[in-house]
Amino acid sequence: MTVVTRAEPGPETPAAVDRRESLGQRALLLKGRKNRKTTLVASAQIAAAVIFLAPIIWMYVASLRPNLDIRSGNPFPTRVSFDNFVHLFQLGIVPQAFLNSAVVAGISAVIVTVVSTLAAYGLSRFGFRGKGFASGLLLAGQLVPGLVVLVPLVVAFRQMGLADSLVGVTIAHLTLGIPIAVLLLRNYLSDIPVALEEAAIVDGCSRIGALFRIVLPLLRPALAAVTAFSFILSWGEYVVALSLITTDSKKTLPLAMQSLFQLYGVDLGVVMAFGVVISLPVAILFMFIQRSFVSNLGTGGVKE
Repeated sequence: MTVVTRAEPGPETPAAVDRRESLGQRALLLKGRKNRKTTLVASAQIAAAVIFLAPIIWMYVASLRPNLDIRSGNPFPTRVSFDNFVHLFQLGIVPQAFLNSAVVAGISAVIVTVVSTLAAYGLSRFGFRGKGFASGLLLAGQLVPGLVVLVPLVVAFRQMGLADSLVGVTIAHLTLGIPIAVLLLRNYLSDIPVALEEAAIVDGCSRIGALFRIVLPLLRPALAAVTAFSFILSWGEYVVALSLITTDSKKTLPLAMQSLFQLYGVDLGVVMAFGVVISLPVAILFMFIQRSFVSNLGTGGVKE
């Protein structure tokens, strides 16, 4: 029986020791550069976040301060109370305006999502005469400023009897939201492999069944993004609503906020509380759908 013994490694030569120390120093140098770069980028991000969030944070804090406390110039509150919100909702126009905005924004978001999904699916999956013209028309519509079509839109709505009504405002918001939603969803649909639908159709699924069982589940993040975008667009829209609505009972939140600015003075605390009421639903909406904003929707759907 032969016993194989493992030879002990000999002592390192000076050149090998120098080479190992040089590699170690280089690794530490690269790690230090990477840490400094990470710290610099993180510091820039924090500074940008503070700059952009400072007015919003100040608005939320000021909504809990009395009017005289805000005008004192002290950045820190001396007294905190909810009197501004109590006074705000005691105004008769505010609860009705909140309901009007919720109805208009909710209906607009649902209709924009449904219509734009079907339109984007048709543009993405089917070939028909005039497809290029339709896509170009949607893109050209985004190049025209909204103020250019505002006057014709208002005149047409007045002739059709849709002025000074929530129905007219909702339809106007649809004309603003549907084109860009179709373009966004068409880009998302291009990332979903057609092979998934073809495989479902081969297995006996209809085109509509493939749409609801294959495409829509993969398109869920995009649908959440489009719904949120449409809701926010309608929730904070001011110019079209100002041009169409004249009755106080039909005003939306941005129009109702205008009534707080009086000729000889304004209660800053109530105005800040109104800003919180307008911005809080949007913030809550983003908290619920932030996980839906993902990319590469079709990644991993088809095995190579």
